[in-house]
Amino acid sequence: MTSPCPASFLFSTLRLLLAVAVTVGMSSMLTAPAWSAAAASTDSLDVPAQRVDERLPAPLLSVARTGGALVSVGLHGLIQRSTDAGRTWQQVDCPVSSDLVQVRFRDELNGWAVGHDAVVLHTSDGGNSWQLQLDGRRLLTLLNTYYAPRADKGDESAALMLKEVAMAASSSATPGVLAAPLLDVMFDELGNGFAVGAFGLLLHSTDNGQNWEPWVERSDNERRMHLYGLAEHAGTFYISGEQGLLLRLDSEQQRFVKIDTPYTGTYFGVRAFDDLLLAYGLRGNLFASRDGGQQWQPVDTHLNSSLVGIVEQGNTLIVVSQGGQLVSVDRQSLQVKALADARVGEVYSATATQQAGSLVVTRFSGAKVIDIAQAN
Repeated sequence: MTSPCPASFLFSTLRLLLAVAVTVGMSSMLTAPAWSAAAASTDSLDVPAQRVDERLPAPLLSVARTGGALVSVGLHGLIQRSTDAGRTWQQVDCPVSSDLVQVRFRDELNGWAVGHDAVVLHTSDGGNSWQLQLDGRRLLTLLNTYYAPRADKGDESAALMLKEVAMAASSSATPGVLAAPLLDVMFDELGNGFAVGAFGLLLHSTDNGQNWEPWVERSDNERRMHLYGLAEHAGTFYISGEQGLLLRLDSEQQRFVKIDTPYTGTYFGVRAFDDLLLAYGLRGNLFASRDGGQQWQPVDTHLNSSLVGIVEQGNTLIVVSQGGQLVSVDRQSLQVKALADARVGEVYSATATQQAGSLVVTRFSGAKVIDIAQAN
């Protein structure tokens, strides 16, 4: 394996799309939480998330539904939970104050959240409490332990990895921490799952995240493109990334293989259903395949801003853009219907609520419930 650039291909201080959008906006926030400056001045892995005034807007990056509740995550380890379909939110304790950029639930009880400093959090009680499964310190140990024996046996790619890890560790703002940003995480019912992130970072677990194994070399991503999104259906995992990168897990090879697509821009997400595979990303681009990715057709969303989420509403899929625009797509015909602008500002993620006909989006100013029926 060769490195795509002189710098470490895994570890960078680069703020990627989901985190950049809100971080840049912080300077214009009129009522900044008092905890933001304090959290920035200490090691975020040693400091639990501080309590916030729930009456003030909170910077949230991702939201997920679990049973009768909604869980959202955001900057400085902020985790909030709602049991009234997103109308009100209560903060949940978080063991770290690192920025969290994605939250996923496999079932009503088990969920995971990931973010900066290689943080992976797990909940087994529907988001009421969270435990740290991985962080930048453990990742540093994991990579050294994994690649050192291979380098000792003459594996040049492993030796190169060790050099890059050492360089990243020496330049880290926090000694002994690899501040690798993880951008998505997903597990199936058997406890098999993956975490993905910047510069091709790919980790695999077979025990619900208790242990992790590097899978960077087990993907058709030699140029180490950023990996943004995950999807899973019927035991098959998919990964979306920059510059048109779309990968599918080959269970026999135990490797992610490339799926050719007609688009060379960034895919921020991928969704997989029984007979439909969707990849979406920059400038409103949405592509659909009915044969597992062999052939693709563009779906004209008539949207110009990046797509950040697809929310199921029965046989209809609600496509949400970063600009807050909404369109509905019929799952069978792929016919697109324009919906009224929700007028909620910049959006980072979306999910369905417990109430039919509504969804909730996350923004720098907190979560917002949108009534789809009224938006038609």
